[in-house]
Amino acid sequence: MTPYSLNSTNHSRDSALSQFVAIERYPRGVYARIACPSIGQREAPIIAGEISEAISGTALPRGGAIVVDLSNVVMVTSIGLGMCVDIRRQAEASKLKPYLFGTNRQLLDILRMMKIDRQFTVVHGKDELGAILG
Repeated sequence: MTPYSLNSTNHSRDSALSQFVAIERYPRGVYARIACPSIGQREAPIIAGEISEAISGTALPRGGAIVVDLSNVVMVTSIGLGMCVDIRRQAEASKLKPYLFGTNRQLLDILRMMKIDRQFTVVHGKDELGAILG
């Protein structure tokens, strides 16, 4: 899959991007694009920390969203699955709706097998993202 880019002028991009995740803020949500091909023991805490910081550092309207883009991810370990659950909990605590975008077939099968897909709304189209993030 090719990396996805929202072509919008209504967002701000963080100046210091992590090597594992790129965070973009939009009027109605936070967009987190995972940049590494696998999420394991080393990557998961860094990604979770960056996303947590973005969620807590953003004042979003009621019904805002956190979108995690997994387009570049091909492998997720159990620690990476735990990171997904942690992101969902943080979103819930901040009253944000969690979304997953860009999951390939194998990754979606793993998420379904572990029932993690039930904790997120899985988005497949770019048009849906525009409506979610504003």
